[in-house]
Amino acid sequence: MPEQPTRSRNDKLKIQDLAAHVRDGKIRVPEFQRSFRWGAENVLALFDSILRGYPFGSLLLWKRPAHTAVVQIGAIRVEAPDVPDALWVVDGQQRIISLVNAVDPNASAVDERFRIIYSLEQRRFISARDPRASLGIPLPDLFDLSRAFAWLQENPDAIEHAAQIQQVTALLRDVEVPAAVIEHADEQELREVFDRINSAGKRLRGSEIFDAIHSATDSDSDRPISIETIADRLDQATDFGRLDNEIIYQAILVRRHPDITRDAHNEFSAERSRTTPFADESQADAYERTELALDGVIRFLQERAGIPHLTFVPYRFHLMVLARFFALFPEPSPRNLELLSRWFWRSTAAASTLGYTGSTGNIRTLAAFVEPDDESGSIQRLLDATNPTAAVPVPKFEKFRTNYSSGKVILAAMWARKPRDPQTGELLAHGDLASYLLDENSAAPVALEIAPRRLLGIHASNAANRVIAVIDRDEFTSALGATRPDGAVNNEILDSLLLDEKMVTSLTQGDYVGFLERRSTSLQDYLRDFLNEKTGFGFEVTPPLSDFDFDDDDDDELPTLTESSPQELR
Repeated sequence: MPEQPTRSRNDKLKIQDLAAHVRDGKIRVPEFQRSFRWGAENVLALFDSILRGYPFGSLLLWKRPAHTAVVQIGAIRVEAPDVPDALWVVDGQQRIISLVNAVDPNASAVDERFRIIYSLEQRRFISARDPRASLGIPLPDLFDLSRAFAWLQENPDAIEHAAQIQQVTALLRDVEVPAAVIEHADEQELREVFDRINSAGKRLRGSEIFDAIHSATDSDSDRPISIETIADRLDQATDFGRLDNEIIYQAILVRRHPDITRDAHNEFSAERSRTTPFADESQADAYERTELALDGVIRFLQERAGIPHLTFVPYRFHLMVLARFFALFPEPSPRNLELLSRWFWRSTAAASTLGYTGSTGNIRTLAAFVEPDDESGSIQRLLDATNPTAAVPVPKFEKFRTNYSSGKVILAAMWARKPRDPQTGELLAHGDLASYLLDENSAAPVALEIAPRRLLGIHASNAANRVIAVIDRDEFTSALGATRPDGAVNNEILDSLLLDEKMVTSLTQGDYVGFLERRSTSLQDYLRDFLNEKTGFGFEVTPPLSDFDFDDDDDDELPTLTESSPQELR
């Protein structure tokens, strides 16, 4: 019998209470292996349930102390202090993260999953990407009456809806989220409680709950943040997918020294630290800074290189080299970011001819090119190693596989077209892919086969039969055949999917060979243009202008420019 018996109480928390608890660092989310998994449609459905008065679930919270920590709640990052009565979220984290982030103006601006609008004409919540969102008030403005009045002043055409806005604002401010708060429980009792209330749906194993909560709230240890924690927080903060532990472990090492095969037992000894650019950092510092560096890598891949998800990354060695670069140069110049993207694509498309296999030897060689205090020189050395004057080969697509590097290049090229959902016309976003690629090792779930494989014979594995989509084949084919009210096919949607009307006609008539021949030609031409653009073939690779001393009177010292490269100097 424990000294203090387990006690639970039923509570009710308003959305603003949850938001305040998050800002104060009182809400803590244990590092469960699955973190925030909801997509935009789930968040939208939650607020639709609130609007309709439907039940939307309850919370299970564990009341116990929490140490100072950097807490990531969706897109909200909080430097949380020591809290004696923190509320650890055992069940309901998807709802808490959605509620708090969707009403926060900064979080909803950063992460489009939380970007919701209330349509004044339709009297319902819709996605900010919905084309019918013309007369709609953003949820953060709707939630705060003072912001709502300010929005009305900026949108006088909506003044007739003032009473409606006030009514919905009151509803959101008054809604209560039921919560069970557990006190004086140990981990075993908490697992049992969780199992009893979470008997339906996908369940977490008891060991996962124990390990997650115990490691996140261990008050008897000052151990540094774990590799698992870094993986979970990066996964929660982005739509990139969960980096495996080995990637993060190697990133911790490579940022300190290019040789990742070294014995790491004495990594943070005084002797070893003298050989790194970060001689004075502790183990905790190294873990925290590695997380920041990897966050920079992910943002670079998504926003600059055009790699939306981990399953699209052709070679893992890129992650190591980029981790070292962003650890040493967290805010590189725009010009060097452009050149780094070119290196990424050149070293990807030409990997076989360059002898890059992803070995530790490749990592050591390439990472060694990235030297402290030499941002531009590091970029130039990486580019020099890829023979930047030669065009890269176009991957063959007759034997397409989503887990081949060539297949990932093709999928990334398709993503660069900014594919649209043929049913809604909306651009697909990182979050749309992430929700379909949860726990997947390849991008197969979003690389839709347009025609059934059984009908294609020897062409069954042709990449021309693939398209990036998050609906099934029947829905996709039906949507392609849909026309606008004026009778015309939506060519904007078709173009985003590298299709045209003749291809659609061939599909609807069952002429799959004719379809593949036409799309193969189109795909071949597009891939060549895509790779030439991404690798910067034919363009100069001069460093940023800031690297040159233009005060020197000797004109011979100035960089030579060609007629094809004025945009290189922007």
